[in-house]
Amino acid sequence: MQFSKKKTCTLLGIFAIIATTLIPVTANAENSAPSGDLIFVRNQDFATFNPDLAQNDSLFIQQQVFEPLYMISQDGLSVAPYLAKSAKVGSDKLTWTIKLRTDIKFSDGTPMTSADVKFSIDKATAGDGWGFLNTAIEKITTPAADTVVIKTLFPWAPLLSDLACFSNAILPNNYGGKTADAFWKAPIGTGPFKLDRWTPGTEIKLNANKNYWKPGKPYLNSVTWKYVVEDNTMELMLKGGQADIYEEPPATSLASLNATPGIVAKTFEAAQSRYLAFNEKVPALADVHVRRAISYAIDREALIKVVLAGNGFASNSMLSPSTSFYDAKTPGLQYNMKMAAAELGRSNFKTGLSLKLLVATGDVQDNAVASILQASLKKLGVTLVIVSQEPKVKRATQKAMNYDMTTSGWTMDITDPDELLTFGLTPEGGTHAFYTNYNNPSVNTQVKKGQTVTYAPARQSAYSLVQKITAQEAHMGYLYNAPYKYAWSSKITGFAVTPTYNYHMEDVKKS
Repeated sequence: MQFSKKKTCTLLGIFAIIATTLIPVTANAENSAPSGDLIFVRNQDFATFNPDLAQNDSLFIQQQVFEPLYMISQDGLSVAPYLAKSAKVGSDKLTWTIKLRTDIKFSDGTPMTSADVKFSIDKATAGDGWGFLNTAIEKITTPAADTVVIKTLFPWAPLLSDLACFSNAILPNNYGGKTADAFWKAPIGTGPFKLDRWTPGTEIKLNANKNYWKPGKPYLNSVTWKYVVEDNTMELMLKGGQADIYEEPPATSLASLNATPGIVAKTFEAAQSRYLAFNEKVPALADVHVRRAISYAIDREALIKVVLAGNGFASNSMLSPSTSFYDAKTPGLQYNMKMAAAELGRSNFKTGLSLKLLVATGDVQDNAVASILQASLKKLGVTLVIVSQEPKVKRATQKAMNYDMTTSGWTMDITDPDELLTFGLTPEGGTHAFYTNYNNPSVNTQVKKGQTVTYAPARQSAYSLVQKITAQEAHMGYLYNAPYKYAWSSKITGFAVTPTYNYHMEDVKKS
């Protein structure tokens, strides 16, 4: 699948009046006739409704309940007003005036106002998880019920993209009078669905929000996401009619799924990358020559053939080609066993090196990556021990940094690379550089430059240097860029996934 490169001129970091056509809807039509109950199967268990704590396990489901002021376009190249009507930046390049729609209600029927927006963004800014996206915000004021003014500490190129992120979703002011804990158990949002029930470790079900602001939507009566560990089980459930949509089946299964009557399997363009994460708390992996040796030993063409069935290409950068400011000239280390041996020879761990690779139980792709890498490292005299854990346990192990190496990945949630580069490289991201413990002050300086300059070529220069340094230092082992993969029943229509991994379930029907 070909991935289109985003053009920097599409960025909303250019300070100007933002004028965009609103979604043509009437106010709060009573959506009284939804029909059809849809079931997803996935190998990630839903974890939380708190946007500040959300990662891939939770954010797709949250986005059906909560919505942001701005929404990423279907092609992933830009953002447009959603719960907001417009945004205008002042001549000081610091003061943003945002006008809100006046026809938005929460699922309990309460109108959305600027007080809800201020509460939500202030909460997001204070968050330990994704609050780094809002570090430029100095204060928010609400001069009118339909007006929010955001003042930044300095010019901030990614602001409107940041406001489109799930972490800046709009919640009721003061949690609607509840405690935070009580609210997360029974959340209220402006989205097309609302919580029906949640059984951790099993499933979560959402029902249609009949107060939804887009008339006639959602079409579905309910959506349920079931947590299933094994790929083979999920495939059988889809083929047997116990599931309607199968999230991320192995690429090697796509052909057989498409050949099955009544099933559609498809790939979607993706702003995502897969990595081999190195924990630099481990002495051997703190040695740049060991990291470079392992990166050279990754047979990416074999991964693409065996793991992706040809659906993807070798990665050369921390950023994917579908991300703004991606640099195709980034010198990512590619498969070369002679160079791998030379780098290992320059390290302090020339012989007898043994490392553990953490993979997800039941994940066909994870385990195939592990086997290919294990065979390559054996040629270098490096022993690779494969450790398998249930997906949600694996995620917790990575966050706790109790691993040597692990398979990892990233999907852009906004149209600007700042999200990944801050999260994955800098102290402000709060994740020890994507749980790797990597730290390079020169890289951090360039990330900050890319955030605060508004001239696109200057941002490109900063981000190109970031990509170059991290590739040379093998911050992570770049594996491949691949499309999103989904399979679904032919009874389902209207389902699509954006490059930033959003899907709008209000547009989906089940016959």
